[in-house]
Amino acid sequence: MKKLLAILMSLMLLMGCGIAETAITDDMVADPGKVSLGTISINGAFNLVCGLPEGYRVQPIKISSELIQAAIISNDPEAPVMQLSVAFDETYSDVMRMNDLDDEAMALLESTFTATDPTVEISEGETGLGTRLMIAKQTDPDKFNYIDFLSIYQGYFIEFVLVPGQGAADKTLTEDQLRMCITFLTDLDFVPVGAAAGNQVNVAGKTFVANLSEYDEEAGTMKAVLREPVTLDPGVLTDLKVGDTLIAGEQSILIETIETYDEGGVLINDEVELRPDGDVVRMYMYEAEYMETLAEITVKVPDTAVFVDEIDPETGDMLETPVTHTAAEFIAMLSGDAETDPGFATENTEITFDDAGELTQVRRFYVPWQ
Repeated sequence: MKKLLAILMSLMLLMGCGIAETAITDDMVADPGKVSLGTISINGAFNLVCGLPEGYRVQPIKISSELIQAAIISNDPEAPVMQLSVAFDETYSDVMRMNDLDDEAMALLESTFTATDPTVEISEGETGLGTRLMIAKQTDPDKFNYIDFLSIYQGYFIEFVLVPGQGAADKTLTEDQLRMCITFLTDLDFVPVGAAAGNQVNVAGKTFVANLSEYDEEAGTMKAVLREPVTLDPGVLTDLKVGDTLIAGEQSILIETIETYDEGGVLINDEVELRPDGDVVRMYMYEAEYMETLAEITVKVPDTAVFVDEIDPETGDMLETPVTHTAAEFIAMLSGDAETDPGFATENTEITFDDAGELTQVRRFYVPWQ
């Protein structure tokens, strides 16, 4: 109950404040139209993504590897405010879903509410995908109304609280608003980080930015950590304000300064650029696009592969004419055993596969901090 009171307090403080735009369900599928809330990584590592009710956006409150707290708020002062809290709870470390709890465990959870406030109404529900929910309602007109939804996923305790909007003339929470919360929780996805790890990821005919390491001479393979850009919703360009927190993948950035950048983009803290690109916004840090891990795979390096180097290995400057090396020369660089080791920075490479999924080219490209 203390946790709930803290959530209610923070919700009341957040009503009417500035919003920072940011981008989990039982089907474990990430919808590209959803918004990323961040990554939690105690009992496994998961990216948390959600769909938002129409007219709502996300205000991050606290983001760490152990905890995600965010308010879901509308510009309409009459609309109810919601807060999501997801945190690992050792008590439920071996619980896959709340569905697995017996009656005694559910009664213990219920008592955390009723022991403090006997007037709270406890019921059960479920998401559209059948995940069990405990629902605590406080609808006494003489008290602060709220509806609190609780569930569990792989040891993570999920709490979603709905409270009336600050400007609402009628503070009574409706069944339609309750259903809105259940829809939100139905669309909440825990997407495993590295779910496409191993050779399950489809590489045929594609090019990836990758970090390369651990060449295995006997197997003729190397490790490749595939990376992908973190993109944001276009609304971030107009909604962000000084004092907000920008959440982009694993990055949590407190905005101290913000100014308009070229072609409709913005510059944050003189070092983070947000640039519009069609239906998404791309994020650049230190003049390089911000990326996070997509998967780690093992790649066979065939004799026919080539290494195209666009950087002078001694100075780090961009070459006017790229130098092409054989697979054997590339392997020597990667292994660090070349007679005159030119050095090989693996963080800024692209690897390209043919339609059969065989590596054809490794390209090292220039970035200012190479």
